[in-house]
Amino acid sequence: MSKEYVREEVRQKVLEHVWHTIEYWDKLKGKTQRERMEGLAFSILVMLDGGSAMLPSFLVAPLPDPSDKEYHIMKGENYFPENHDAAEKIKGDIAGSLHERMDYYNPYKK
Repeated sequence: MSKEYVREEVRQKVLEHVWHTIEYWDKLKGKTQRERMEGLAFSILVMLDGGSAMLPSFLVAPLPDPSDKEYHIMKGENYFPENHDAAEKIKGDIAGSLHERMDYYNPYKK
């Protein structure tokens, strides 16, 4: 029976995809380190845009600290839009701990 992926399952799929992409660009021959790093970054952006066969596109929007707006206004600086109301309605939001969980989903870890 089909079911909707839960947040942790979505996070796992994304992080595993990132690791497979790292592996691909790391082993690619005939490219400089810079070209491989640019390729990796490009591939991650393609994934977010929905260009990966295994994953859908993802919403990517700023979610600044609530105090940021007032701070930047006080300094006469531009500030990022707030999306806290929208964020509460989004299902499967994986942001916030990706960097902390990245190593956990490393299928190449020895």
